[in-house]
Amino acid sequence: PLLARAIIRKFGSGTMTGLIKGLVEFLSGGTHGIVIVLISLIEGLFVDVGMSMSSRRSLGVMALSGAVASATNVFVFQAIYFANIPVSLLLGMAGLASISGAFFGGYLAWDLQGLLRSSNLLVSVARESDRRKPISWRRHVVTLLVILAGLAGATTYYVSVYDPFVAPDAVSIEGAVAQPYVYRPAEWDGHTVTITAELRGSTTTIPARAYTGPLLHEILAQAAPEASAKTLRVVASDGYAVDMDLGAVLLDDQLLLFLDEDGHERLVAAAYDGSYWVQKVRRIVVL
Repeated sequence: PLLARAIIRKFGSGTMTGLIKGLVEFLSGGTHGIVIVLISLIEGLFVDVGMSMSSRRSLGVMALSGAVASATNVFVFQAIYFANIPVSLLLGMAGLASISGAFFGGYLAWDLQGLLRSSNLLVSVARESDRRKPISWRRHVVTLLVILAGLAGATTYYVSVYDPFVAPDAVSIEGAVAQPYVYRPAEWDGHTVTITAELRGSTTTIPARAYTGPLLHEILAQAAPEASAKTLRVVASDGYAVDMDLGAVLLDDQLLLFLDEDGHERLVAAAYDGSYWVQKVRRIVVL
């Protein structure tokens, strides 16, 4: 939203860009659902308000706008989900978001619009100058390095962590096992149990309901964990992971994989804190 607001220079362009950003994230399967549209819209609105403080597109104005817009995300999430987060933690998260927004939102947008202006790629800006100004690449080296690092990181995450080529409901059992196994729910029809469990987390609670799926220890038996293994790591498609004691898992009849409404597997851990209820399980690693 910041870069769009700096280029278009019209109030509302930041809000509209935020709305489009939120819709794209929502329609592409974002984990926050429709809420991300509202959050992105509010973020864009704060960009518009911040950039309206001055007609200049200075680094200070853009950094401040980016910092405030990013910090609002934290408070909006708190308001929507009524998360019982300590004030100190909330302020700390908002502070980190402000720093991130000031640099990644403010500084990068400011430098990129300067790069576009120097390249005369912005027609309205290019007409303000009678001649083409040379680009000072040294000044933009930080921005270029950050962009390249971001592209490299995104590519690595998308290919090696997210692994888009795997079926959404497939879960790989790997690590210290005799024979790696890929779990697919269609192959376990008739081998499921139903339990009643309640998710109790620090920020989210899901009332008790029935969950049906195969027990985790029965799935692990297909891979035959090695006798020396002690830990089980459950990894989600976004890289989030939790470690569990393998011995306890092998004895737990309240621990299963449940096929969620979005077509991904969820770990239902009735005897564990909500943080162990991993969504979009992609890999289970025996260590």
